[in-house]
Amino acid sequence: MNKRIAVALFLALCPMIVLGQEDKAGRIREYLSGTYPAKVVNVKVTGKRVIIKGRKPSGKGFCLAEITPWEDIDAKGLGDELIPLRLNRFRRSVPRKVQREGIVYDRSLSRWAVVRMSEEGVPELGSHARYADVVRPVRKAVPTPLTGKKGMGGYRLNRFAADLDTMDIRSVTVNINLNSLIYSSERPGTFAREYGGITYWFDSTKVETLDKVLTYCSSRGVVTSAITLIGLNSADPELTPVFRHPDCDGGFFSMPNMTTAEGFNAYAAVLDFLADRYSTGEHGRINHWIIHNEVDYGIGWTNMGKQPYELYMDAYEKSMRLNYNIARLYDQNSWVLGSYTHNWTVGEDENGFLVKEMLEDHVRYGNLEGDFLWGVAQHPYPQDLNEPVFWERDTQTTWSMDSKYLTFKNLEVIDEWIRDPGHFYKGKTKRLLFLSENGTNSRSYSEEDLANQAAGACWAWKKIKALPGIDAVQWHAWIDNRGEFGLRIGLRRYPDDETEPGGVKPAWEVWRAAGTDKEDEVFAPYLKVIGINDWSEIFHPVE
Repeated sequence: MNKRIAVALFLALCPMIVLGQEDKAGRIREYLSGTYPAKVVNVKVTGKRVIIKGRKPSGKGFCLAEITPWEDIDAKGLGDELIPLRLNRFRRSVPRKVQREGIVYDRSLSRWAVVRMSEEGVPELGSHARYADVVRPVRKAVPTPLTGKKGMGGYRLNRFAADLDTMDIRSVTVNINLNSLIYSSERPGTFAREYGGITYWFDSTKVETLDKVLTYCSSRGVVTSAITLIGLNSADPELTPVFRHPDCDGGFFSMPNMTTAEGFNAYAAVLDFLADRYSTGEHGRINHWIIHNEVDYGIGWTNMGKQPYELYMDAYEKSMRLNYNIARLYDQNSWVLGSYTHNWTVGEDENGFLVKEMLEDHVRYGNLEGDFLWGVAQHPYPQDLNEPVFWERDTQTTWSMDSKYLTFKNLEVIDEWIRDPGHFYKGKTKRLLFLSENGTNSRSYSEEDLANQAAGACWAWKKIKALPGIDAVQWHAWIDNRGEFGLRIGLRRYPDDETEPGGVKPAWEVWRAAGTDKEDEVFAPYLKVIGINDWSEIFHPVE
């Protein structure tokens, strides 16, 4: 069935659901664009208390409201447990841990807003909500400095693991399917851990495998980013509806279910376990967190069904905040990064959103609700992922802030966006920018196709090395994978290739030479492949 017909049929059959979604989306738009008489100016979390400071106008009926991660910014639901405010400049202190809906809830994860009771006794939102600005950490983690831009995506231990040393790789990504690690009851080969007053059970074998990968990387000073994913099915079938978003209707992964206290607690339990275990170095390190995968094309990669943009964006913002607040309890050096495709200002289809708009809305949320250390994990594949000759055939990729696509061809655009002080953390600190999944394809293993792939790798590295806003690149894929829709974007051949199983491709030689004294020598033959005389010709000012 044609996608557009299917969507139209869905809308016709489910008007009440859609109207509900649009109503919620409208309230989010009103909230984000609204001006309010009061303001929460600071939220500080100590070991046992949450201290909220703010200001309000004179008058009666003002109260402080708490919004948990499973609740929406909606005045209709803000009437429970309101804290009266009498002084115009207020400071209220509340216990950090409370019982909520069957869990022992840590209020460091809440938002706080001022409301005012109307004459009819209905709470009306009187300020934007604010997350914790300062949370006292459990421990002080030692930072792992990023010592180079060259990285590798999807790292794991196998017979080619030594590539990490051979290529002098300084950063990697590691995929972690969160709901594959956890069970609701004891099973053989599991161990117990409590979170929120509930005991969960973790898979010993999978955790030990992750230990080995992260230890191998951290022992070499390699900065590791965990890509947090929610599989459509959990290892424990009883947890599938707990983790999976209730509106998820397909795709490869789901948006986490933060619509209930039960779903929130299970999701937070895994994040807390990982952040705690991999912050000391004893079992390896997770330095940064890439939240889900290619969320601008959520229907495929982080699915929560067909949604208005505002609802989807709000759900993603909540997930980023939760991961950030938990990670920073254990490692004050951690960043969280949003994951995006190459669709800079164009949606893939009716189910796609715009990367530039999402990034600017993250800035907007931070300005309203208190900023946090979020960065960008961009995937600047060619327009056509199959096409390695992007320098000629990325025809809708321009050097404009309104370019439709963001690819290796026009990396200057994302570099300029990230270096705009208006996008900085609290206006002072440039946000972290990783190119966390990207590569050029070799249509086959012919000499011409391999040369085109390698030439693209040269182009990418020369730009990345020169552009100061880009902190690192993790080439994807390390090894060709038969599960990647026929693409051969790896630096090595298929592990089961008939002639050279796992053999190195010319792009592998390029990546090994990148950043070394062999770079110019190895890269030189590819100038002719691209059709230029000097690497300076690939750069272009942003219009």
